Amino acid sequence: MSEYMYDLIIIGGGSGGLVAARVGAALGARVCLIDKERLGGDCLHYGCIPSKSLIYAARIVKNLRVAAAFGTGGAIDHFEVDMAKIADHIHKVIERIGVAEQIYVQQVEVQFGEAEFVSNHELKLNGQILTGRSFIVATGSQPNTGGIEGLAGLSYLTTQDIFDLNHLPHRLAIAGGGPVGVEMAQAFARLGSRVTLIHSQERLLPGEDAAISGAIAAVLSREGVELITGARLTKVSEQGLSKLLEARRGEELLYFKADELMLAIGRRPNLTGLKLENAGITLSDKGIVVNEYLQTASPNIYAIGDVTGGYLFTHVAAYQAGIAARNALVPVGRKRPDYRVLPWITFTDPEASRVGLTEAEARRLNPNIKVQYFPWEEIDRAQTEGETEGFIKLILDEQGEQILGAHLVGAHSGEMLGEITLAMQHKIGISGILQAIHAYPTLSTGLQSTAFEAYLSSSSLTSARKVRRPVFKFSE
Repeated sequence: MSEYMYDLIIIGGGSGGLVAARVGAALGARVCLIDKERLGGDCLHYGCIPSKSLIYAARIVKNLRVAAAFGTGGAIDHFEVDMAKIADHIHKVIERIGVAEQIYVQQVEVQFGEAEFVSNHELKLNGQILTGRSFIVATGSQPNTGGIEGLAGLSYLTTQDIFDLNHLPHRLAIAGGGPVGVEMAQAFARLGSRVTLIHSQERLLPGEDAAISGAIAAVLSREGVELITGARLTKVSEQGLSKLLEARRGEELLYFKADELMLAIGRRPNLTGLKLENAGITLSDKGIVVNEYLQTASPNIYAIGDVTGGYLFTHVAAYQAGIAARNALVPVGRKRPDYRVLPWITFTDPEASRVGLTEAEARRLNPNIKVQYFPWEEIDRAQTEGETEGFIKLILDEQGEQILGAHLVGAHSGEMLGEITLAMQHKIGISGILQAIHAYPTLSTGLQSTAFEAYLSSSSLTSARKVRRPVFKFSE
């Protein structure tokens, strides 16, 4: 039997790689974690953490502007937004979280450099050959910038540099109406930019339930974001200090001017320089091809996260990492990832949160499903904080018992997804949510109230009505 330097070599030090490294070390394996230059990955440095920090700063600015409604003596309409200080705040948050993540590499050897496969058991790193019994590729993704004429040589922003801005753009154009695009559009509009959002499809957030897309579009429009849907950005050029943008909507050409342009038109896997062909790894147009166990065409090499072109979420990469590390190191009882109950959140204000099937998806499977709405404004806690916009929408089976999907728009609505996800994963259903005592007044009582309304028309209550003890009246 060949002797390898490591039991497991992980390429990519983002969320997936860090979790895989910690699981591998916990299993007693010799683990080497490799990244090009630093740990933390896209989520920490360019994605989830800096974007949520910016969104929080923008919310503070918005609250200052409406403070008069809460008896502060008057709204604050004229003040300077210091983007340099906001950027400094963002980077301090990144630094603090980066330090906390060091726990993931205890008992793990960490190396930095450009890695390339020599064979399915050999890797070249900084001129040295490393050998491993198993590998996990977790190199993530980067912003997609292709297909726009004139982009080469033109300055533009992506998530990799927008959080370093030390000035607030007067006019900001954003191409892409997915989660990143709508989050940044709202944040910069609140900070004071005139924002134009150009989206190629007819509705924002096309992967969401139509009710969520409509609600978020209404919020952005009300807050001053100019929404241009059904139009694709095709050409860019410079005109003095401005950028001239050309978009096509059918046969119509639309023109816009902006001081800064941000691209949020999708992502592509980080595969450059890995020489995957030397290891016999197969690629598709989306990324590395894996089987149900997250194995590549070379059975000892696994791939997780964005690099596979699947669900581009940090929590999915971390979930896959635990499965892949165990499958790579433990020869029995291999696990498969299960994506049937997959939550995600768009961190606008209010948040748009989703788990499970949309109404359209569920009706294609069974036209007799039930849908239960509950207005966010009827949640007492929402009333106390003046955060009444939104709704809870549950997609239920034909009996009105099991949750097939949940779609929420509301302040901090993402915090409810844990309870809903648990109920769906273990098929607890609305009765389980209803029977659990929810502390009052919390936002989660809104979910309990939604479950209660659904229960009143469910098959279980109908059955109970039929078998209840009849009440007889006796006359004297």
